[in-house]
Amino acid sequence: FLLLLQERYSVSSGLDKLATFQQTDMSEVDDDVKVVMLTSMGFDIDVATAALRACNGDVERAVENCLGGGDEGGGGDASASTAADSTSAVSAGRIVQLSNVSQYTSADGRSACTCIALCCADRFLRSVSSKSTNPISFSFLTDEIMRGVQVYNSIKSAQSGGVEHMSAEEVLSSIAGREAFASLKLRGGVRQGVLSSDPSSPLGLEAVLNGCQNESSGDKSRWTAVIITKSPETVVVLLPPSSPSTSGDEGYVLIDSHPRPQLSADGSYAMTHNSLDSLVRTLQSIFPFTDLGNDVGDMMQMMYNSFDAYPLQA
Repeated sequence: FLLLLQERYSVSSGLDKLATFQQTDMSEVDDDVKVVMLTSMGFDIDVATAALRACNGDVERAVENCLGGGDEGGGGDASASTAADSTSAVSAGRIVQLSNVSQYTSADGRSACTCIALCCADRFLRSVSSKSTNPISFSFLTDEIMRGVQVYNSIKSAQSGGVEHMSAEEVLSSIAGREAFASLKLRGGVRQGVLSSDPSSPLGLEAVLNGCQNESSGDKSRWTAVIITKSPETVVVLLPPSSPSTSGDEGYVLIDSHPRPQLSADGSYAMTHNSLDSLVRTLQSIFPFTDLGNDVGDMMQMMYNSFDAYPLQA
């Protein structure tokens, strides 16, 4: 990744700084120095400043942000009272719950997004049926973020080393994960996809989610939760029964523990959509396709833009 940056931006001095910072306690580095480092890599100062703010000062994630790979960030002061009126220019969805609590509220939660997504899926699927109302509330988001962080810490404390960001498969196979998510069952196995600029791609978000919703081994009369991981971030989407009894309901739900400035969400949020297409458009704003340039091979392009989807039912 660093070599790719060096080749694209010809900024070896900036990369040397990044390599040095990777071995430095980032809490001791002044924000102005971080901005200088990013601008020396060829990024506009306004872009660099916004990326660092969105990523809570994390330089490596800020680089990903500047390249269009995501928007990890710290919390804000958003309130639930204004959440229902929030709309986004890049999404056809509607934010129905917004919390000032995110995975970054806890010092131990910055890498807990997969556990949080599974907690949200677990609670939603256990409490909702195809005819019930949406159970998501301000307390739902807050409680499940805190529970997800607790599950994450339980898994990490039982490991010796291991990766910081865990996949849903790793969480569900752990002792703490099996205890916390005993009601969740994987339907049809993990589906792998590739972000693409072609909306009709057979491996794109819409095709993968459509396959999850209509998975033959699942119960089509029940809701399906899909854990989506585009490393290093995980979100959960909730898909209604594939043959709903009513139409027009905003039945496609996205729950995200990351702040998303591009969606006017300064903390965790839940967003409803009236169609799969609308949901996909929101997901594409979170996980955009990244063109690495003609000098990067097709396989590397696919690997960088790959994502995993875990369809689950209670």
